[in-house]
Amino acid sequence: MKVMVVGAGLMGRGIAMAIAEKHEVTLQDVSEKALEAAREQIPDELLRRVEFTTSLEKARDCDIVMEAVFEDLNTKVEVLREIEKLTKATLCSNTSVISVDDIAEKLENPSRFMGVHWMNPPHVMPLVEIVISKYTDSEEISFVESFLKGLGKEVVVCRSQSLVNRFNAAVLSEASKMIEEGVGGEEIDRVWKHHLGLLYTLFGPLGNLDYIGLDVAYYASLYLYNRFGDEKFKPPQWLQEKIERGEVGVKAGKGIYEYGPRAYEERVEKLRRLLEFLGLQ
Repeated sequence: MKVMVVGAGLMGRGIAMAIAEKHEVTLQDVSEKALEAAREQIPDELLRRVEFTTSLEKARDCDIVMEAVFEDLNTKVEVLREIEKLTKATLCSNTSVISVDDIAEKLENPSRFMGVHWMNPPHVMPLVEIVISKYTDSEEISFVESFLKGLGKEVVVCRSQSLVNRFNAAVLSEASKMIEEGVGGEEIDRVWKHHLGLLYTLFGPLGNLDYIGLDVAYYASLYLYNRFGDEKFKPPQWLQEKIERGEVGVKAGKGIYEYGPRAYEERVEKLRRLLEFLGLQ
């Protein structure tokens, strides 16, 4: 497997380190200064698998090219178009915000292009999102997914936009509103670090909902919707259908997921272990 990472900034060099755990990788940047900074940061045990260059010519022999340049649509399109002329490799963009459709529609062959959103720092964080456009070929998706899983990454395939960014935008929007209402920043962060962050880390927002009880969540949402008239509180149809089938969560043995008889005890034990690990108990 031959891989090139284009852009040697913090994200680019982190992606190169993640790939160098398993494969040889070429790290390209137009700036020698950026390449030198990357050389200094990459550990010696990985450095032997990394080649540094200011030229894109090495892309000719690559199977995958990961673009990680400045987060600007025109810049990314310009770079990817140049790479397209050199190689038939699968093209990936580490965009976090820009729509992959907006990039893909400006390429000569959008079927071999997709977003690959690495979390920061890429060589440490386990999650990588594959963000596909309406043009992306299914075989290309499978190829990149297999490659990323081979690096030991947890892979999520998204359509059009990052799930991480949707969550992040929603949380930050509410946190911003709280600050405007006079809530202190420390209080907001403590709520997350000492409660929500712990539960979401272990169970995810939907898994945690099963422990709360889907029926409880439904009636709480209905009250808030009637009280404030805000559409974001309106109980969704899928939640109503779950309740009608009696699939209300852990207490019923089935909700969004299925559960054994010791699910609650296992939840408590997981929380205790996490709290001990974090020094919070």
